Amino acid sequence: MKKFAWGLLIALPFAVMVLADSCYYDNLQELHPELLLNDCDTTGVISYQADIVPIMTGSCGANNSCHNTAGAGGGFVLENYDGVKNAVESGLFLSAITWDGNASQMPDGSSTKINDCYIATISKWVASGYPNN
Repeated sequence: MKKFAWGLLIALPFAVMVLADSCYYDNLQELHPELLLNDCDTTGVISYQADIVPIMTGSCGANNSCHNTAGAGGGFVLENYDGVKNAVESGLFLSAITWDGNASQMPDGSSTKINDCYIATISKWVASGYPNN
């Protein structure tokens, strides 16, 4: 029994070291690749279909059910071009996503705004006349 206790006493610290070394720590960049702003290129033409729709779907529209036809939060439907255009023309859209204090902060209930790349992409699209392309 004494040998077992000594063996356990010696093996326990090694087991702890092995287990501690194998802990998995989530890497924010792996969990949220959209946060990698080095890949944020807004130098070209921003397309509503290719660039804006994915942002709206993931942050505002159909997938999160905040601003879709079934439940138009704040009166804005953001799952189609006309709805996004109406929100932009109201003057509240950019204020809501940039959190400049002139509109309710969106996404609603979030502790953070959408990432800077999304904001830059949307801002450039709006500045270019928010084309339906």
